[in-house]
Amino acid sequence: MALKYISNSGNKVITTREISDSKNIPYDLLSKIMQTMKNENILSSNQGSSGGYSLSKRPDEIPLYNLISAIDGEVNIAECLKESPVKDCSMTDNCSIKSPVMLLQKEVEDLFKRKTISDFV
Repeated sequence: MALKYISNSGNKVITTREISDSKNIPYDLLSKIMQTMKNENILSSNQGSSGGYSLSKRPDEIPLYNLISAIDGEVNIAECLKESPVKDCSMTDNCSIKSPVMLLQKEVEDLFKRKTISDFV
């Protein structure tokens, strides 16, 4: 919602407070998310009295995968596919569906990499 708001503002620099008030998103939560998106180069920030955020690139140049990874971390459809998987599954060593799930995982990742922020704004 914040990226759509910023995207629809043209080249205007937008404050977190403006988005928070407009979209009824808790300010503290949104501030953390905006900072995370800045750290991941999804947003650029300007400091000072006329400061705020703008997109670091055009919306069609920001893959959805980057946004999801920045906010949620690894994108995995099954716990066992994580880099540091939780070893709670007793079937890990002889799982009969791991290969098809891994293929599905790749398809999901590829989809998120093809789709951009512009598909949602």
